[in-house]
Amino acid sequence: MPEMALEWQAMLVKEMRRKAIHLSGLSVPLGLIFLGPEVTAIAIALVMAASLLLEAARLRGKIRLPEIRDHEETRVAGYIYYMAGSLLSVLFFPPGIAITAMLFLSLGDTVSGLAGSILKNCDVRGAAAPAGRGRIKPLPVLAVMFAACLLIGYLASGLSGISFPIYLAGAAAATFADGVAIIIRGKSLDDNFSIPVFSGALMSAVALIS
Repeated sequence: MPEMALEWQAMLVKEMRRKAIHLSGLSVPLGLIFLGPEVTAIAIALVMAASLLLEAARLRGKIRLPEIRDHEETRVAGYIYYMAGSLLSVLFFPPGIAITAMLFLSLGDTVSGLAGSILKNCDVRGAAAPAGRGRIKPLPVLAVMFAACLLIGYLASGLSGISFPIYLAGAAAATFADGVAIIIRGKSLDDNFSIPVFSGALMSAVALIS
């Protein structure tokens, strides 16, 4: 029992360190609010270009970066997908929707990750995940993610200006992107990319018909 408690504690601490880095994505909504889409997109593109050079060096074994997941050792790490999803959101979605989509990623995914660190069978994208196309996180984690995104959408609505049906749809899309491993040619789509892109796309669609 003490060994299980220590293992859980180590997993939680590691996830908290990763999510502390994850929260740096809050700079994107702040950039949209204070600098506008054009300047924010340029800033993300510049940081992404530098990060791609860094990632190329890491994959060649020249450098080692902290908090890289085991299944990312020999593949492009999640922070690259994070920036790609951020850049597409800023470029293609209205500012209010992009702000909400990025909050779903930076805050909602953080809450989901912390909840998943204390439950089993939550790593649906890693090498140890069961094979097949039906890799889904446990229902409690899905519920936590959906509730967190719904609350985030509500609290951000004063800034984003989007209505309840729109951020409700976005919360559902973000929960799907976080909780379901989408397998493409044997590899799972990174949720750092799919959360903002899926939620932003669905919110944009709902906004057009509402």
